[in-house]
Amino acid sequence: MISQIYRSLLTIGCILFLSSVIVFGLPVNKGWAANSFTPIASIERVKAGVKDLEGKTQEAIGNVTGNAKNQVMGKAKQAEADVRNAAEDVKDNVKLPERVKAGARDLEGNTQEAIGKVTGDRQDQIVGKGKQVESKTRNLLEDAKDKVQELFK
Repeated sequence: MISQIYRSLLTIGCILFLSSVIVFGLPVNKGWAANSFTPIASIERVKAGVKDLEGKTQEAIGNVTGNAKNQVMGKAKQAEADVRNAAEDVKDNVKLPERVKAGARDLEGNTQEAIGKVTGDRQDQIVGKGKQVESKTRNLLEDAKDKVQELFK
């Protein structure tokens, strides 16, 4: 019964969030999109917003029902949303070398995997691992580029 209520509230919250974004739009001249507006960044920001809303909903349900697990999981999801938004801020404002991007992606993956372990969210664990693998792949590509450049020096 409580899980049905939780899912219903979560669905309603997500629909309201996405509807308000569609209806009111995102401020392009003042917000995070002022410098560079890329569809990938906006999708990541929406995912972060949905994760934050999901966390707030879960925490509120935990507060109402007295379920400490829901309270902690809700706070963890909100923290994950903050990390995702911070990562997007960095991507939007800084042009970083590929090795630094790989390191940031690895940190993001480790964080997401850890949050997934805390919350028990298997998808977050898998996506976090995937980001870590992506980071290692980027570093391997940079190593290969370095070797090729050494050959032509």
